[in-house]
Amino acid sequence: FGSRTAVFLVGGSSVASTEASMQDFSPLASWQWYAAVDGQQYIFWTCISLNVCFVFSAVILFLGVEAPYGRYNQAESKDKSNVIMRVLSSIDVPAKAAWIIQECPTLLWAAWCFVFADPACRASWGNCLVLLCFVAHYVNRTIIYPLRTRGSKPIPMPVMLMAFAFCFLNGYIQCCSLMRYLSVQAGNLTTVVGIALWATGLYLNLDSDRILRNLRGSGETGYKIPYGGLFEYVSGANFCAEILEWTGFAIATGFSIAGVTFAFCTFCNIGPRAVSHHRWYLQKFENYPKHRKALIPFLL
Repeated sequence: FGSRTAVFLVGGSSVASTEASMQDFSPLASWQWYAAVDGQQYIFWTCISLNVCFVFSAVILFLGVEAPYGRYNQAESKDKSNVIMRVLSSIDVPAKAAWIIQECPTLLWAAWCFVFADPACRASWGNCLVLLCFVAHYVNRTIIYPLRTRGSKPIPMPVMLMAFAFCFLNGYIQCCSLMRYLSVQAGNLTTVVGIALWATGLYLNLDSDRILRNLRGSGETGYKIPYGGLFEYVSGANFCAEILEWTGFAIATGFSIAGVTFAFCTFCNIGPRAVSHHRWYLQKFENYPKHRKALIPFLL
């Protein structure tokens, strides 16, 4: 860290930090980190790289190529798929193990960055609250969700490794930004509104997971039409909820480049999957509700 001093106001008291000026910690200033040095520059170019990769991915997925996991990782589907898809699907990892392995870098980065945080960032209620949102989601995704799943299809190893790579890079940019380079004020409107949207998305996400999990009885592996909650409006209720969750997170970070990157990559990744799910439901079930949309209630 540099030798200049910044003063943060936390709960009415000032906390001195050996870092840059207060203006340098502004979330919107993160969009100019391309001209910064060391950690900030690494975060900026990692964000740009992720955005470019996920735009490319979204184009492929919207053109109809389904990521080969879940319902698209069936034996009959593998036999009919092209060479690329057969290679990606050649080695399967049990779903529970795959979820734990691919999501765990996020929690490791959160712990590491909190322990070695800039004192001012760690003392900021806003920074800690937003980091807690990130950690709460991934405690569920890394530990609770995998252990509660029933009858999930195995995940191809290349897909798991790609998810691991994203979680590693995303965990780095989110946690490092919040614990070293950003100032998030707990009382700011963006923080309050963002966390409220994040909490709404998390609730809908958990509720959607519950509905999907309870569709299957003990020993069952087939698919059924989900009803209730957000599924009354969209086929990809869990995807819609997660996009809402990370959009709220991006707002809570003050529209920092790291937060916006997470929301954008989430949409590019699971938005097309929601469209594929919707098309799959319509083809598989003649009695599928025709009023449901794919991703956004009443619109898309």
